[in-house]
Amino acid sequence: MKKLVLVVSVCLLGLALYSTSPVSGNSASGKDASGNTAEKTSLNFAKHIAPIFQNRCEECHRAGAIAPMSLVTYEQVRPWAKAIKEKVVSRQMPPFHATGTIGRYDHDPRLTDEEIATITKWVDSGAAKGNPKDMPAPKTRKTGWTNGQPDLIVTAKKAYALKASPTDQYVFFVFDHVFTEDTWIRSIVTRPGNPKAVHHANTHLVPPSLKVPDEGYFEGDFDPSARGTIMISGWVPGSNDIMLPEGTGVRIPKGMRFGIQIHYGPNEKETTDQTSLGIYLADGTIRKNLQMLFGDRKDLKIPPGDASYSLVSKRTFSSDAVIRFFHVHMHLRGKSYAFRFTYPDGRTETLFDVPNYDFNWQRSYVFAEPIKVPKGTSVEFIGTYDNSAKNKFNPDPTKTILWGEKTTDEMMQGRIFYESATEDLNLKVKKGRVVTETASK
Repeated sequence: MKKLVLVVSVCLLGLALYSTSPVSGNSASGKDASGNTAEKTSLNFAKHIAPIFQNRCEECHRAGAIAPMSLVTYEQVRPWAKAIKEKVVSRQMPPFHATGTIGRYDHDPRLTDEEIATITKWVDSGAAKGNPKDMPAPKTRKTGWTNGQPDLIVTAKKAYALKASPTDQYVFFVFDHVFTEDTWIRSIVTRPGNPKAVHHANTHLVPPSLKVPDEGYFEGDFDPSARGTIMISGWVPGSNDIMLPEGTGVRIPKGMRFGIQIHYGPNEKETTDQTSLGIYLADGTIRKNLQMLFGDRKDLKIPPGDASYSLVSKRTFSSDAVIRFFHVHMHLRGKSYAFRFTYPDGRTETLFDVPNYDFNWQRSYVFAEPIKVPKGTSVEFIGTYDNSAKNKFNPDPTKTILWGEKTTDEMMQGRIFYESATEDLNLKVKKGRVVTETASK
């Protein structure tokens, strides 16, 4: 059976807290917090800054979202003015780690040079409030499932009780729902019940041959792949939801169930988790099956103190391809990741580059316009690691680091998700199931 893969996931997680403390209302300009005294410039929050924050920041920085503070109103923003300037000038915020022109990727949150300059001038000139009448109309934002209500939701039988533990914990949950027919889907969205506890979660297809305990899960050292499962999606901190375009899908074979292997990180006190999956079924005509080119290496052996240890994996496209999105995964010592393409005519191009990898933001990078590459194009997946004391995330620079599941181990995973340019399945489906000519009459 072919390995089916689809990286789709639920909300962003792990926002890096601003390192600068809130500033007092008069620290930026000698004015009071309202900013209503004489301004050094015409720049003000209501007219010039609020529209930028609304488009670039509010997705995370609003009530009920994942960021540690809301940045919707002037009163909320003003105490953080200097910290905001520091983070946007250094491009640490909004978080986005791939290079390339702004707009190359879908839902690209990066600020333009002009927007950064505007925020900088506003802070330096006293962070004036402006006329509230100039504030943009509030945006209506989706709550719950970002792609709308799923066609199918599967949930662990009951909340799982996590013990207080200084070490990682692993549990493989198997959901009850069985697919009674081959079913085509466009998206799987993982919704952790307790995002603070979930380190990562990998969804698998579970064959009927796997006998599941009555409680619905396997604990501890259980390798689902060795028991015939097929990994089909994954959730990690910073993941973003992906909906495949019309006409593209992933087939779930008849008789399969979903299972999810959850890696829980160390936690100081007892807690619970009950994770769910939202499944979006395909409708219409399926012409393409999503495929993957992967550049994994498991032979990692990073020496102590090595600040620039690299590995390369090489793969080749066996057909003309249309690339939809990229994803990479490393752990705390991950430093950078790049995909270098060599085309049949000999040209080389680094088509994807994450020069400053951040374990807290492991999004999938979806092209606004898909990239076409010819058959025979080869890709070098280049992962680089920093095992030195200069890496502030490094738990122990004195150790040799090998491949492993734990956060303190390392991984090298590169993913290119694409379609074959010449494939045309021409399957009519309704709610994920193929419609025969007889049934359609």
